[in-house]
Amino acid sequence: MATMSYWDNPGGEQEYDTGQAFGASPSYPGQSGYGQPGSAPPAYRGLGIIALVCGVLFNLILGVPAALIGRRYGREVTRLWASGDVQGAVRASRKARTWLVASGVVDVLGIILLVVISTQTSSSNFNNPSVVAASLKTQIQQRLSDSSGSDYDPGVTVTSVVCTTSGTNTDRCVVRVSTGETETTTATISGNGTSYTTS
Repeated sequence: MATMSYWDNPGGEQEYDTGQAFGASPSYPGQSGYGQPGSAPPAYRGLGIIALVCGVLFNLILGVPAALIGRRYGREVTRLWASGDVQGAVRASRKARTWLVASGVVDVLGIILLVVISTQTSSSNFNNPSVVAASLKTQIQQRLSDSSGSDYDPGVTVTSVVCTTSGTNTDRCVVRVSTGETETTTATISGNGTSYTTS
């Protein structure tokens, strides 16, 4: 073993185990280690795969490139460690972690944006009978408020509108007004759920 004790050294300088007898990198007092002695720094392969898949699903523009860069640095860890460049492997491992975490952050932002867009789209999606009913109630109430276009006396209000699906693109809606009268109308959905017409 390549170790010399303090007492065997006539110059009085203490020497340390270089680790060369075991094929490891030199270790000195005060030097911060990275993982267990003799083990390579993490390459984050699993995290890289997860980040790439999430990037494809939720943030193709930013998530995928960041994940690919992180995976490239992860592959560098193994290559640099095998060539004996310990510090280079440590730097590559840290860069891989940074890029993969960044990919995860933008993926989460992509998920939030997707939820917001879906919520906004569903609020105006007339394939939903309750959305048709709400829209129809507003339109009929506006018509009743306009005395020139209303067949009812002033002050009549819409008390309820209930729509049920009656076909692939049609809803059957029952409108009830404050006089107790009811009217049935059919709403035909068009434009891939973006609009409807009544008959």
